[in-house]
Amino acid sequence: METVKARVQGNSVVLTVPKAFNVNTGTEYTVVRQSDGSILYQPKDGYDIWADSSLDNFDYAAELQREYLDLGYNPREVKPVGREKLND
Repeated sequence: METVKARVQGNSVVLTVPKAFNVNTGTEYTVVRQSDGSILYQPKDGYDIWADSSLDNFDYAAELQREYLDLGYNPREVKPVGREKLND
């Protein structure tokens, strides 16, 4: 088991990856913070959202409401005013 320490670099907090893990430079990862506070990095190309157990109890309805609050309106309740293409 390796131990790393979070540090500030510019406007980010950085966790280093030990060289022994043989991570190729430029490899992209998705990052998920688990309910227990742990942080899970998974290679982007191999990420399977359907197998991600951290989303098992995700409250999608609450997230939708947060997005509406952030937008300031519900897009489904707004009548198009320009040349928006309507679904037939």
